[in-house]
Amino acid sequence: MSINGVWGTDICGAYGWEPISTVFLENGRYMGGGRNHFSFGHYKEKADGSIVFEIEYNQFGKKRPLFGKKESKLSLVIKARRDGDEILGQATTPEHSELGITVRFKKRGKLPK
Repeated sequence: MSINGVWGTDICGAYGWEPISTVFLENGRYMGGGRNHFSFGHYKEKADGSIVFEIEYNQFGKKRPLFGKKESKLSLVIKARRDGDEILGQATTPEHSELGITVRFKKRGKLPK
């Protein structure tokens, strides 16, 4: 089943789930943003039901620390699995795959035609 659609994304932090952005997934393309960042990249749905996202995350304005640093640009890899209208996974950077942030996507709607 395709994951094309509009998804809300959350990260799990010290105080629980925090909404961070809205993303648009369409035929392997990933595009999204929030009030102080935008991101783009691609994803691949695998035969075993897993999904791998490769994303460039760009911050502007007030930057938040991610993976121990405040960067304008980060490369991220998210390894995830879909369960109905939810995708749950771990975001890492290519340089530090041992450090992860838990990420959740919740389907919010269909893409316009």
